Amino acid sequence: MDEQKISGEKITAVKYQPEIDGIEPFNQILTLVTLGTCLLIGVMGAFLFDGESWGLNMTLFGLLLIASLLLLRNIGQQPLTAVEYMLVASGLFFSVTLAWRDSLVLNSLSFLGILLTINLAFTLGTRQRLQELHVYETFEDLYSSSKYALISYYDLIDKDIQWKALQQRWGEFGRAMLKGLFISVPLIIIFGILFSASDARFENLINHLLDWGWDNEIVIQYILAFILCSWIAAAVLRGTVLKQGLSFKEEPLMPPVSWTLGSIEMVMILGALNILFLSFIAVQFTYFFGGDALVQSIQGPTYADYARRGFFQLVMVAALVITLLLLTHWLQSATQLEKRLYQILAAMMVVMTMIIEASAAHRMYLYTREYGLTESRFYTSVFMLWLFVLLIWFSLTVLREKRTRFSFGAILTGMIFIAILHFINPEARISQVNLARLQDGQRFDASYVSTLSADIVPTLLTVLPELPEKHRCHLWRQLLQFHSRTDNWRNFNLARAQARELLSSSSSPCQ
Repeated sequence: MDEQKISGEKITAVKYQPEIDGIEPFNQILTLVTLGTCLLIGVMGAFLFDGESWGLNMTLFGLLLIASLLLLRNIGQQPLTAVEYMLVASGLFFSVTLAWRDSLVLNSLSFLGILLTINLAFTLGTRQRLQELHVYETFEDLYSSSKYALISYYDLIDKDIQWKALQQRWGEFGRAMLKGLFISVPLIIIFGILFSASDARFENLINHLLDWGWDNEIVIQYILAFILCSWIAAAVLRGTVLKQGLSFKEEPLMPPVSWTLGSIEMVMILGALNILFLSFIAVQFTYFFGGDALVQSIQGPTYADYARRGFFQLVMVAALVITLLLLTHWLQSATQLEKRLYQILAAMMVVMTMIIEASAAHRMYLYTREYGLTESRFYTSVFMLWLFVLLIWFSLTVLREKRTRFSFGAILTGMIFIAILHFINPEARISQVNLARLQDGQRFDASYVSTLSADIVPTLLTVLPELPEKHRCHLWRQLLQFHSRTDNWRNFNLARAQARELLSSSSSPCQ
């Protein structure tokens, strides 16, 4: 019996040895290839970004990351799932939009779309799910993904690559290479100096080869671009290819018992707010929808006070309502009575918030009709529309005890809104509204319109001949700045290229 035990222990020890050493040749090769890919992407990224504005370089960098991801996943025999393909398509779309539109706001939203896509990919890699996601998990993953991105490069080099195993295999070769370099480089320098001193033509040749014409600022710029691009590549590829560092603890976050809200607290909080909301709507119903008759009366408020002030405050109300209802739902007691009370009170608040948002939209309509449309008014209106969609989605999920589906739907609708904005071309829409006001004999702010991006050029050139000469000449002079601006292939932008082409083929409308 003792001999059998000893024999069994020996067999177990032999089988367990590879796990102690951690030697997995294929995984190590894939890890080394991933590191090499990150370094290569860093070199190419330093070449793509020359310190000027973004454009085609962002699209190419996104394509480079996606191509590397697909290639490495294929090498690692890890085919992408349907959800992963959708995330890849999302990242590719937002990368392309950076070379499509010229608007700073749209480009910023594209970056937001890319960050949301990466965060969803991180969530999918850690939790293996997207549709069933708690609200707190969304913010938890946002923090974790940021932390993961910061340490990925270091962990890829320090933890994922097993340097001891590599040293055993390649140590002799590496030592021979280092020894050869250590001896040959000083000898080359010494003999090179002697040959240069002995022959002027050889000296000129050496000086020409070593003179790269780089100044310190350019060198620093390339180094920073290399580090940043390779770091981004490491953060993306380490998680999506190597699946390293993506572990998490599946521990539902529950509020402390002392924080939970019973039926009394729920009625006091949501009930009191519902009474306040109802009073606000009832007392000011005619004020909400008073229209021109109210705002033009002597006793009534000015357009600016009636529309602008009320609009932004009411949009903030909707955002706070969604936050409050999510928080109170998390804090509510688990009894059936509390759940039913919450559903009734929250549904009432959602309906009244929608009525308030409708009044806010009407205020903005009046304000825009009187004073024109600007970027801040346009995007705030879009944000309000998204909040309205979130209220509907909240009713379909949280109020039906499907809270875990709210977060993913909220993120997805936000990304869809960003995508739709690129097809709408907000700045073209803004210029159309303001030009229509001018044709109706209302005040037109040509200075503001001329501060927008190249996205407005096709729209302005269409109606430019019909404008009064004062505005026509002012806008033409402002549009010429897009014609004089040149882009290299790195920061090529379709909107700017179209603007230059249209302006080149157009004659001056000024007499």
